[in-house]
Amino acid sequence: MDYAIKGRLAIYYDTNSKLQIIENPLIIVEEEKIVDIGTYDKMKPNLSGHDVIGDSNQLLIPGLVNCHTHIAMTIFRGIADDIPLKTWLEDYIWPLEAKLGEEDVYQGALLGSIESVLSGVTAVNSMYWYPGFEAKAISNIGLRGYIAAPILSGITTFEDAYDIIEKHHHTLQDLIRVTFSLHSPYTVTIEDFQKAHQYIHDYNEKNDKPELFIHTHLAESETEMEDSRSFNEKNNQTYPDVDTPVELLDSIGVLDDNLIAAHCIHITEKDIKILKDRGTRLSLNPISNAKLGNHMPPIPSIIEQVDRVGLGTDGPSSNNTLDIFDTIRFLALYYKGFHHNPTVIKAQEIFKLATLGGAKVLNWEGIGTLEKGSLADIVTVNLKKPHLTPSKNPDYILNHFAYSMKGSDVSNVLVNGSLIVQDSSLVNRDIENTIEEVEKITHRLVSKND
Repeated sequence: MDYAIKGRLAIYYDTNSKLQIIENPLIIVEEEKIVDIGTYDKMKPNLSGHDVIGDSNQLLIPGLVNCHTHIAMTIFRGIADDIPLKTWLEDYIWPLEAKLGEEDVYQGALLGSIESVLSGVTAVNSMYWYPGFEAKAISNIGLRGYIAAPILSGITTFEDAYDIIEKHHHTLQDLIRVTFSLHSPYTVTIEDFQKAHQYIHDYNEKNDKPELFIHTHLAESETEMEDSRSFNEKNNQTYPDVDTPVELLDSIGVLDDNLIAAHCIHITEKDIKILKDRGTRLSLNPISNAKLGNHMPPIPSIIEQVDRVGLGTDGPSSNNTLDIFDTIRFLALYYKGFHHNPTVIKAQEIFKLATLGGAKVLNWEGIGTLEKGSLADIVTVNLKKPHLTPSKNPDYILNHFAYSMKGSDVSNVLVNGSLIVQDSSLVNRDIENTIEEVEKITHRLVSKND
């Protein structure tokens, strides 16, 4: 179906990273592409049988990009909070994950996909178990996203990971892609990092541009170096003489533009320069960093120096929401107070991180922008809300995006030219059953009798 999307304003970064603002806009969508964008008066004669969406109260923006999450972990939301990362993982999450089945992951990912798209997220990068069932859930809702081919040394096999890549990479109309997901330097050996990197290097040599990435947690905890050294020595690996997790991955030759690194909390200025020089792709996840007491990364320095940076919510059990507007507002505010400087991380920078920045991290051409010829991942936000007033002046809107907007302000969402959310409700889908299924799953998993 072809659509015409109306609004009060359209705001986006073009692929040259130039901010574009159009008043009284109209976007024409045919099949999966934006075929034109301009002012309503200029574009109106081009309408012919297009279904019209939106009105003069709508802000039109690119679909938001969640660069790091574990989308099926909705099933663990709220069950283990106010505890440190190591305790959270080892005493709560990992034992519960040992009980997981395919249907559990499917229902959890279904709920996570629903929550994501209702708050304006159109692309996700998820790392979790039973990735085929995550792919099914993500695509059933109509999102686009990366799923994981997981590697944890001694637990998973490369053969299984290769099979996941073969079965799911660039499938379902290219809405689903796969990352080689190596959990972390303290759960994956140096040898396995290098093996995965070599596989990706060989795979990408056959393509004109990077097609397959490593996705990993990096420098997330203070004990990561100690834990990584101990883990590798137990697995008879020679550990290099390095001081940080970033230096570790760089020293073993796997830190490059084919790697997406989530968190990067405990990093030095030297690390930031290495990440910049290697072209590494970064996902910033400030809410989960704060909630788990992992300290906060030097995000202002990262944004200033590293080229490919986006935002992630992390999982809904460590955030505890997939509403990326929460992450946007937290990031926009926190560092101003921390540095006693209200000019740190401006509203325009936040907007770019959530849209075009995320698209660059995922290397997904055609998303994160509203340019003619781009993929039709489009979000409309209702500006006629008390907390978004006044909004008649275009100069206010990016400030509202960073400091006032909420996921519940999203009115309509298109992904790949398909209308998924209309008038703040999922199109042709009852979410009540999914909610009930997740309630049952969580109850069973945490039951002492299970």
